[in-house]
Amino acid sequence: MTFLPADLPHTAVRGATFAQSAAKLAALRLRERVRESRLSDAFNPREDDDFVAAAYFAGDLSSVYQLEQWLWPFEKLETRLKELGFGDKPFGIMVRNATVAKYLKGTTTFPVRFSRLTKGLDDFMQASNLRAVFYVNQATSNFQSLRYPEPAHVHLSHGESEKISMISNQLKGYDFVFTAGQAARERIKQTLYGMGDDRMFDVGRPQLDRPRTVPQEWEDFKAANPDGKAVFYAPTWEGDSPSMAYGTIAFNGEAIVTSLLDAGYRVIFRPHPRTGVMRHDFEKALEAVEEIVESDPRGFRDHSPDVSWQLDEADIAVVEMTSVAFDWLSSGKPLVMVQPHEPDAEVLEGGLLERCPTVEPGKQDTIVDLINLAVSRGGSVDALAQLYLGDTAPGDQTARFIRASERVIELRSEEHRQKAGR
Repeated sequence: MTFLPADLPHTAVRGATFAQSAAKLAALRLRERVRESRLSDAFNPREDDDFVAAAYFAGDLSSVYQLEQWLWPFEKLETRLKELGFGDKPFGIMVRNATVAKYLKGTTTFPVRFSRLTKGLDDFMQASNLRAVFYVNQATSNFQSLRYPEPAHVHLSHGESEKISMISNQLKGYDFVFTAGQAARERIKQTLYGMGDDRMFDVGRPQLDRPRTVPQEWEDFKAANPDGKAVFYAPTWEGDSPSMAYGTIAFNGEAIVTSLLDAGYRVIFRPHPRTGVMRHDFEKALEAVEEIVESDPRGFRDHSPDVSWQLDEADIAVVEMTSVAFDWLSSGKPLVMVQPHEPDAEVLEGGLLERCPTVEPGKQDTIVDLINLAVSRGGSVDALAQLYLGDTAPGDQTARFIRASERVIELRSEEHRQKAGR
């Protein structure tokens, strides 16, 4: 006789579920080992690697977007390091996932090194010329890398926001934190004990300086639908805990998009790439909103690789607590925020949600009125951009990032010289 889970005692169900999870994990690890075995030896850290700066990324393919948005600023930094005489390949990338290593090889010209084991990490982090290592997230495995004292460890994050993760005490594990602007520095100093200005450098969001290319799909859409202001609707994902549950698409996404389309707006819909990873209701809501957008001639489902061109092409943004909202400030255009639906989501007092017109839980039908209010406020977005990002004139944020990186390399190089002279 075959027993279904519903026929089994409660303890047996738990045991069966655990066994299934363990089997899936074992199968996943087996597939990862197979991928590792097929990876070229060219990905191994090498004795002749002469990196002065590097990026460390321990995530999987689902989060590689966090690193990708920093590739262009890293390219600009590499150009400057070459000008300073630091060799032909002064910047490299260290990853801990074989699939990510293979993917990046086709995405960037930077040398990509991979090692799941400590031996390879030792070889990479203890290279004699390595002075600065950059981190784009708060992954737990970052701390395997932070134990090496030779390079300076610099936290970048993958965007400015007021999520609770941005003021984690984990920031103290890094030698330096590159903050976006005044608001981020004040946020950290007010929350964390012992974090002073000497460990923080304001760099804005250098990604915003990257030349932008409008997708042909959007050009075709505009030609077919030339009328109506464009709203950039970019909801975030559900988060991995109640305190980080800033996403709301499962509660108001359909109503927001329907109201915008009914009011005559064109809608650029770009959900967070991890939407639905943790919760089935968010996955279903994403499908429902996509269906609405794709079935309406004024709806545009954005599949482009990054947030960039939308800042130029859209007239208004409707965004939750995510880096997209803060990047949008640089456009100087009206912004409407959406409050978290989860009551345990941690919201910073006096933050952007209180500084902008905001959709409150259960009041998604007010979206059009809030857009009108945001438009009437005019230049208030410019003041917010200065507070959160600093000067956003073309090239200024990239220049700040490069200067800050140079300074970190100089400081760590001087410390190495002092140690060698003892």
